[in-house]
Amino acid sequence: MEAPDADLLSLLDDSFERLCAQPVGAFIDPEAALAALDHLGDPERVAHWNERLWVPLRDRLIDRAAKSDVKLRDWLPEEAAARIVERAGRPRPLPPKMVDELVASDRVRDGVKATLTEALTSFVQKAGSGGGAAAAVGGGMLRGALSFGAKAAGKMLGGVGEEIQRQLMDRVGDFVDGAMSNVQQRIAERLKSDETSRALGKRWGAGVAKALEGTEAEGAKRLRRVAWAEVDALAPAVVAHNAKRAALRATIAEELVALGADLEGETVGSLLEAAGLKEHAHAQWRRIGAKVMAGSGWKRATDAGI
Repeated sequence: MEAPDADLLSLLDDSFERLCAQPVGAFIDPEAALAALDHLGDPERVAHWNERLWVPLRDRLIDRAAKSDVKLRDWLPEEAAARIVERAGRPRPLPPKMVDELVASDRVRDGVKATLTEALTSFVQKAGSGGGAAAAVGGGMLRGALSFGAKAAGKMLGGVGEEIQRQLMDRVGDFVDGAMSNVQQRIAERLKSDETSRALGKRWGAGVAKALEGTEAEGAKRLRRVAWAEVDALAPAVVAHNAKRAALRATIAEELVALGADLEGETVGSLLEAAGLKEHAHAQWRRIGAKVMAGSGWKRATDAGI
């Protein structure tokens, strides 16, 4: 490639310095940004660029990850990975309000009530048949003796024993209803306890540690289970919907104004220097500018004073 003309490079250098001298605020225009959002948020444009750029990129990344045995923890410095696992394993107390609402919910109450009713009904039935007393004590000769005694008592009492059992069965529901408040309270106390908090933290920490030991290939396998066709079909409508939302548009405009205030007094050059990119940006300005201006007749126009 032919070296750029010295006069052209001088022109590009001068234009770059002029750009660097511009205040950053000169390039922040909320109205222009919202107008651009209207164009970019068009469903057909979103679908076009999604299909042309994002979908191929996503597929390439997943295919590349599927062949990788790199672990997720390799993305992190060892110290950072250790801190993440340690932090994840700290006690995780459940929000008291959430616990109270959960325990008081109809679903939990009905579940606890059904479990208590089933347990007490089973106990009364076994006790009435003699099995409950024997099972409660244990094995061996003592269990055999108690079982024999229960059966003998049942024969002697006859209908009296059956009546007692029936009455107990009738009272199970009343007993459970009366005990529900105390049971729910004990469940809530257990969920709010330090013991539960430590147990949750321990399990969460173990889960995070296990996840970090997973490979990129395992992550790719999970990503391939996502119904991407459905996601891609919904994306244009979702983007268009949000591009028109008044609240989002107001937020964008307000944040751009705030950004201008935060960068007040800064120039393009000062930002490039702070980022350590000024020399790189200058070199790219020269390279791209030389390509754009080549054959454009810029020298003739310059010589003619245009």
